[in-house]
Amino acid sequence: MRSDSYLICKKYLNREVMIQTTHGTYKGTIVKVDGQQVYLKQKRTGKKAHISFLPFLIPLVLFDLLAIFLVDTARPFSPCRLF
Repeated sequence: MRSDSYLICKKYLNREVMIQTTHGTYKGTIVKVDGQQVYLKQKRTGKKAHISFLPFLIPLVLFDLLAIFLVDTARPFSPCRLF
């Protein structure tokens, strides 16, 4: 049986979100979800040079999620999900 946080993250796949965890708040696009983690691609801000061949992904543990907020306002509004 999948957790609520897994199902919510799958629903918001490829959408820009703000995720609050027990370790902090992160903003980005959900690019992958597996049984244990959600992978968030953060937007690059500022004019600093980044040397990377792969997009910067942050793996977040599903069990540490406290809330997910949609940031993308171009689509219909969905309320936040608190865990």
